[in-house]
Amino acid sequence: MTPPSPDVIAITSEEVGALVEVLEHAYTCIAELSDANEETLAGASGSGLIPLLYARAGFTSIQRRGDIPLLSDEIGLLEAAVINLESYQGNEVVLCAGYQLLEDFASRSRNAYPLCQVHGILAFTGEAEDTASGPATPSLT
Repeated sequence: MTPPSPDVIAITSEEVGALVEVLEHAYTCIAELSDANEETLAGASGSGLIPLLYARAGFTSIQRRGDIPLLSDEIGLLEAAVINLESYQGNEVVLCAGYQLLEDFASRSRNAYPLCQVHGILAFTGEAEDTASGPATPSLT
């Protein structure tokens, strides 16, 4: 039996940039006004998602594709960051960008494409065809 595919939406590289900006600003605001430890800061700000987003965006760019996968659970990290930006009086422009992303992401259809992992990076199945150095998935034959 195949496990169910997680809920996922497709986002653009511009949205990744805006998302990273919101998460980084939330981290900065929380760190300045709180004595929370690093793990709590990462969870409250969603900043732990940033390296994953960069890896996915990089892989997508190498493949000359446009869509970057974002799991529904990861949208929850953006929600937490926005709530914390409100609480910690974050920059209004960044807060508005966070709300806009939440609105945009809420209207996207889920599971538009099947997912796979290539070298540990989450990708849409169609993106995993070939890399510059050969097949995206190694072959032992």
